[in-house]
Amino acid sequence: MMTSKDVWIMQNHRVIVHFDDYTNQPIGDSGGLLGSWLGQLSNDVMLLPINYTDWRLVSPHIKDRAWAVIQSKFRFNDPMMRKDYVMGALGSRCKDVKLHFWREYKRNNLNETLQNRPEKVLEDQWSHLVHLRFTDKWRKMQERNTKNQKNHIMPHLCGRKSFSRKRDEIKIKTGKTPCRAEFFIESRKKHDGSFVSDEAKLRAEALTTLLNLNPQVTYNGTASLDDEYSQVFGPERPGRVRCVGRGPTPSRLVRHSNATRRQDIENSELVAQLKTQVKTLGDQVNAMSTFLGQILGNSTGEQASAWAANFATAFANIPNPAFVNIPNLPNPQERDGGVS
Repeated sequence: MMTSKDVWIMQNHRVIVHFDDYTNQPIGDSGGLLGSWLGQLSNDVMLLPINYTDWRLVSPHIKDRAWAVIQSKFRFNDPMMRKDYVMGALGSRCKDVKLHFWREYKRNNLNETLQNRPEKVLEDQWSHLVHLRFTDKWRKMQERNTKNQKNHIMPHLCGRKSFSRKRDEIKIKTGKTPCRAEFFIESRKKHDGSFVSDEAKLRAEALTTLLNLNPQVTYNGTASLDDEYSQVFGPERPGRVRCVGRGPTPSRLVRHSNATRRQDIENSELVAQLKTQVKTLGDQVNAMSTFLGQILGNSTGEQASAWAANFATAFANIPNPAFVNIPNLPNPQERDGGVS
């Protein structure tokens, strides 16, 4: 059982992080350790300055330095594939750090807040953050976010544990990966069997009804855009997939959920093409057989034997050539009673 502190002091070793292959999300204890350690790394304001407006616009040089530090402590089976998720998670942790500073050190007005700078934050970084947060644009966004939070009446009970880790635990316990409907029910139900809210209970009952109607339906992955969850909660919005967690997006989900179906379509098209080609070849063979029959039927005995020998040599390497099924034609002389 390692802690984030153990990771920091560890030398010449790295923690192997396990990922879910379908969602590309960390799972297991190693996934939890990575998340906790990223939270500590995000507090390093010298490595990761707080004077930015959008994590996506942060200098690549800063992100590359952070990625190098991460790879010095953690080992990924496919670094380039895992980088997007890990750096996105780091960006979320950095956002939490900025929010913590703001809540802890904000005062009544801009000047008082500027004077109340945290000791470990450089003056230019703090000035940028404070001036940004005292703008009308930021105030309106905060009001909108506060209003949206009040509409969130079905919170999950996973705590600090990520959805991917919780879903993996359910898989280990039950032997199957839960779909979104099953995961919603599991993550909104308390230990005593009650739900976090009446609305969550109603949604869970609707999901259970749909699951019972299609008990044999299984999905290749965690979710699809036409599953029971989407039937109850509506279609996905761009950017994320509900009840799955960080990483997967609707566009990626479509590629996953339709992969088998698309392959079936491609295979069907290929079979149709092959059938058309076989039919065309069959028609050509039949026409050739008719033509050969006419030639052999109108030839003398010696000519027919010569034609047959030549064709037999030409088609010797073709399996089951059509002309071998042509019945032996009578000698023209025999057919005409020997009259030439």
